[in-house]
Amino acid sequence: MNSILNSLLIKTQRFLGPHSSSVTSARHQSSKLDSKSHRVDNLEKRFLVWTGKYKSVAEVPTFVEQNVVERARNRMRIRIANYMMAATALACVVMVYFGKQAAQRGDSVAKQNLEWHRQVNEEAKK
Repeated sequence: MNSILNSLLIKTQRFLGPHSSSVTSARHQSSKLDSKSHRVDNLEKRFLVWTGKYKSVAEVPTFVEQNVVERARNRMRIRIANYMMAATALACVVMVYFGKQAAQRGDSVAKQNLEWHRQVNEEAKK
């Protein structure tokens, strides 16, 4: 689309003359659209706010440069991955704690399995 627009601008410039103000303003508009070519959705607006690019969601413009959005996505991807790693490590520590408490009470997976089979067999006999 960009090449079509550029070729149309060149043809128009040839037709109107080299110093036409409408052609230069159209080229300026085209360069503006190229630099801010990504329309951001609500999630991307929040990413831009959470990464510190903008202060609030209301301040985020409708069109933002693609590289700024990609940088915000990458930062959020890294941040979420770090939170997930921390949550996984915390869950592992909690499971070890509960497993040690169950071992002190004398509970085990083998005992739970035997109890479950005993209940299933009693129900099947009825």
